[in-house]
Amino acid sequence: MAEFIVSESAESRQSQIFSLLPSGYQSSIQLKDSTTKSRVGFRGVGVEAFLTSQGVNFPSAPNQAILSEAGLWVLRLSKTEFWLVDLTGELSNSIFLLEQLSQGLADVYRLYCQHSHGMFEISGALGSQMFAKVCGVDLSHDKLAAGSIAQTSIARVNGIIVNVSASDSVSDRYLLCSDVSSSQHLWDALIDAAQEF
Repeated sequence: MAEFIVSESAESRQSQIFSLLPSGYQSSIQLKDSTTKSRVGFRGVGVEAFLTSQGVNFPSAPNQAILSEAGLWVLRLSKTEFWLVDLTGELSNSIFLLEQLSQGLADVYRLYCQHSHGMFEISGALGSQMFAKVCGVDLSHDKLAAGSIAQTSIARVNGIIVNVSASDSVSDRYLLCSDVSSSQHLWDALIDAAQEF
């Protein structure tokens, strides 16, 4: 029986989130619906060895993220759970290949985060202040530096916030993943909060 590969033809999907910014939207914070960009998750005690065998570098501790040499963001959500995310929209073949290579490996289990989670990109120097309106966790740069992950509640929705800023001195770009069933609510809450900045 053939395995179902989630990332196949990812670029042809359409997001079900009504993510157009409202007429008159004015904010220094940019919001982007990246739900259709490719990503895959793996869980299990064999994942570190699998990623190493594929030349994918990864964070050494949970709740950390790094940009791999191949251009994929590698999120370590726990000791044995990793997500690989393509924010460029150009590496879906790399994700597809990793999915294929993981099939049948002992202690490596795929997670279907491509389908289970919506994904937003938030950019702007006031992003952490905007998050303060919808999240009880302090996401300022000294608390959530570049490459750090907070698994928390945002606008009453459980989510994963990743600081994907390019600079070690300024936090100005975040990745937000949450259950896709709550994505429209979360998108609307972010728009409302961002318009104050």
